[in-house]
Amino acid sequence: MAFAQQQQIKFPEQAPRKNVYVELGGNGIAFNVMYETRLKKSADGIGIKAGLGGFSGSYEKVFTVPVGINWLLTKDNKHFFEAGAGLTFFHYNYTYSPFWPGGTYDLFPVDVAGLTIEQKNSVYGHLTLGYRRQPKNTGITWGVALTPHFNQRGFWPVWFGFKFGYSFARK
Repeated sequence: MAFAQQQQIKFPEQAPRKNVYVELGGNGIAFNVMYETRLKKSADGIGIKAGLGGFSGSYEKVFTVPVGINWLLTKDNKHFFEAGAGLTFFHYNYTYSPFWPGGTYDLFPVDVAGLTIEQKNSVYGHLTLGYRRQPKNTGITWGVALTPHFNQRGFWPVWFGFKFGYSFARK
């Protein structure tokens, strides 16, 4: 009889750890509200995340939907290294015309710090490498990360995200 090896969970919990947080910068460019869950009954390991974000100004509107996977590593169940990847749906609308007040014109492609956006709706990839402080039990969580963005026409190698939220644990 053969048994498959099973990875021992270092910090087991009764249910997968869940986090809800707001993110400034990060995977959704500007401002996001994110939900995240681990795939195993643990505070670390592989997880999935999704959110909604964007911003609006006098003439432009941005709406984003970042989704991704991430992996949390820890030695003490308090300080975590986060690595991840994903995709972000990006909607960009600009309604100012210096030639016709109240009118619109096609400004695409638009170059935003090296990342070329070719149409109103697009998708780009993102990576995450960062630090997260997460409580051993339920409580406040926060983190910082380097979050490069890329698409077929450009690359933002230096973009940062700051997150602050709440971590839900069942011990």
